[in-house]
Amino acid sequence: MEKKEERKLDLFILLLMPLVSTILSLSFKTNFLVSTLLFFGLPAAYLSYKNKDSVKKSALFSLIFSLPLTLMIDYIGTDTKTWLINFSVFDYRLFGKIALEQFVWSFLSVYLIVIFYEYFFEKGKEKLIDKKMKYFVMGVSVVLLLFFIFLFTRPELLKLPYFYLIVGCVLTVIPGLTTFSFFPKLFSKFVKAGSYFFVLFLLEELVGIHLNHWSFPGNQFIGWVNLFGFQFPFEELFFFIILGAIGVLSYYEFFDDDRK
Repeated sequence: MEKKEERKLDLFILLLMPLVSTILSLSFKTNFLVSTLLFFGLPAAYLSYKNKDSVKKSALFSLIFSLPLTLMIDYIGTDTKTWLINFSVFDYRLFGKIALEQFVWSFLSVYLIVIFYEYFFEKGKEKLIDKKMKYFVMGVSVVLLLFFIFLFTRPELLKLPYFYLIVGCVLTVIPGLTTFSFFPKLFSKFVKAGSYFFVLFLLEELVGIHLNHWSFPGNQFIGWVNLFGFQFPFEELFFFIILGAIGVLSYYEFFDDDRK
């Protein structure tokens, strides 16, 4: 089979996977962890098999990117009642707030975005990590240090108003606009990749709300969306479902890829 035809078949299979994950999740009423493995682990495993050369690079970036951000963002998000993971299969919640499933979800979602992008839109590169990643690590380390200082001394300062709006702009809008301004050739690739993840994230969102995996108990949102009888914040639609993949890829291209 020619490479182009193989890619088409792979894309078709990957488009079927969110539908299969939706059916399985609803049929068996799976918990958050199992649904995460279905929606993200299944296609990630498939692409890891198809694109073995990109596994280490994708996994390393995903770990460096997702671990510190999940720690900070999910603590503040839960503490401000921006969102809440309603049930965890683990008895322990980090700092009494963060469900451990969130780390699995964050890593797998970022990993899937990166390896999907590498497989369909990049030629691959041998370098495991780009030297620019040190600037990302340095920046995140400073923010992480400030987070811990506030957490253990003045935790009330972490109760940021309209937190989803703030973090959404930092993780998606600002990096996206910056990337497209300096590297406009990436726009087409990002939009194509983002289209797939729009479908994936939307289905996962609707399933998660239906199965009560998470909720949005707070009221500091700029608006609400009603879709197929399900209600969730406008920020969830705009920053996560529509722009989530583009935000991740913006950081990935700028700090860990060739920006071409």
